[in-house]
Amino acid sequence: MFINRINELKKLEDEYSKKCSSFSVVYGRRRVGKTALLSKFIQNKPHIYLYITLSDLNSQLESFTEQIKNFIEDSLKDHIRFESFEKAIEFLSTLKLKEKLVLVIDEYQYLAQKDRAFSSKLQMLWDTKLADSNIHMILCGSVLSMMQSEVLSYNAPLYGRRTSQFHIKPLKFNHIKEFIPSLSRLEQMMVYSSFGTIPKYLNEYDSSLDFMQNIEKKILDKNSYLYSEGNFLLKDEINDSASYFSILESISKGNSKIGHIAASLGVNSSYLSKYMLKLIELDIIKKEIPITEKNPLKSKMGLYKIKDKFLNFWFYYVYKNYNYLEIEQTKTVLEEIKLNFNDRFVSFSFEDFVMEDMIEQPSKYLDFIPTKIGRWWNNKDEIDIVAFDDKNICFIECKWQNSVDKERVKHSLIKKAQNLIEDKKQIYLVITKEEYL
Repeated sequence: MFINRINELKKLEDEYSKKCSSFSVVYGRRRVGKTALLSKFIQNKPHIYLYITLSDLNSQLESFTEQIKNFIEDSLKDHIRFESFEKAIEFLSTLKLKEKLVLVIDEYQYLAQKDRAFSSKLQMLWDTKLADSNIHMILCGSVLSMMQSEVLSYNAPLYGRRTSQFHIKPLKFNHIKEFIPSLSRLEQMMVYSSFGTIPKYLNEYDSSLDFMQNIEKKILDKNSYLYSEGNFLLKDEINDSASYFSILESISKGNSKIGHIAASLGVNSSYLSKYMLKLIELDIIKKEIPITEKNPLKSKMGLYKIKDKFLNFWFYYVYKNYNYLEIEQTKTVLEEIKLNFNDRFVSFSFEDFVMEDMIEQPSKYLDFIPTKIGRWWNNKDEIDIVAFDDKNICFIECKWQNSVDKERVKHSLIKKAQNLIEDKKQIYLVITKEEYL
C-alpha cells in the first residue's frame, strides 16, 4: 500500500525533469517506506532497479547486466559482460538514451560494505561520466551510519555530488486511518502509541482482531514479525548492543534526564555521552530543550526521548519482558499493558498528536500562526505545549482523561505560566480526551 509521500514524489519528479543529470540520495530507517516511494516514482519511466544484499556480488552484477540489456540493440545483447559494477555503470553512461534513465541502487550501504572502495570509484564515475549523462541516479539506504560515512557527511567520498537528498520519516498520525480504516478514534490513538506510524508495522495490524489481540499476536508472540524488530533495527548500526539497549530500555521506563539514565545503569553521566550522541545521529532518540530557552545549545535542561513510538513500546513491554515472552507467558505482559499502557504511553502520545496537529492546522486551535511550538519545563513545573509568535503566546495542557475539571487545570496552568508571559497576549487551552473523541 502506498500512502502519502506527496512532497517527496513531487521533488523527485522535479529532479527527473531537469535537462541535465540528477543524483538523489534517499535514506531513512528500515520499514519507513523508501522502497515503496521509489517503486512508485519509477513507474512508467525507463529504469534499472537494483536491490543490493550481502550475498555474492557476482550474481547481483548478472541481474544488473540483464536489466542493462533492455536498453541496447538486440545484436549486442549476447556479447555484453561486465567485470564489475563500476564498469556496468560506466557503460550505461555512454548510451544514447531517448528518455532519462532512472538508476536506483537500493540498500546502497551493502554495496559499499562489500567493496570498500566503491564509493570512491562512483565519485570518479560521476565526475568524469555520469554528470554529463542522461541518467537520474538514486542511492537509497537504511543503515544511516554508513549512508553518512559514504555519501552524506563532509568527509564522505560522494559528498557534494548529490543534487537532492530525502530523509524519509515516519508518517503522521492522520495517515493511520488510511492503513486501517476500520479503527475508531480511540483505537487510532492506541495504535499510534504502540504500532507507531511506520508503514510496514501498520500493515501488520489485523482489522479482524481487537487492539489487545493485535498486541498479543503481532508484537508479543515470539514467532511474530514485530517481536524481534527492535533487535533487527539496531544490529546493522551498532556493535556494543548491550550498552545501547540498556540506555534505550531506561529511557522507555521514563528516565529522560541524563543523570537519571546514568543512575539507573550505575554509571557516570560522562560515560553515556558518546552513546547518546550516536543514538541521536542514528535518529533513534532526540534531545528536547524547553521551547522558551534563549540559547538551546547551552541549555542544561535537556531531556531524552525515543523518537519512534513502536520502539519505545517495544523496549518497555517486549525487551524488558523477554524472560516471560520467550516461554510464552504473554498473559503476564498483557496484564501489565492493561494496567499502565494508558498512563505511560497513550497520555504522552496524545500530547504529541496535539502538537503535530497544531503544527499542521494551527487555525484549528489558535487565532495566530506560531513561530515556535514545543514543551516547557523547569526544575518544578512543566507545561505540555507552549506556542508563540512575537505578539501572542498560548499555554496548553493535554489531558487523556474523561470528565476533566477544566477550570481547575486552567487555573494551575495560569500559575505555572506566570514567568513566561513577557509582554505577549496570553491564551490558555485545556484539550481533553473527550474533545479528541
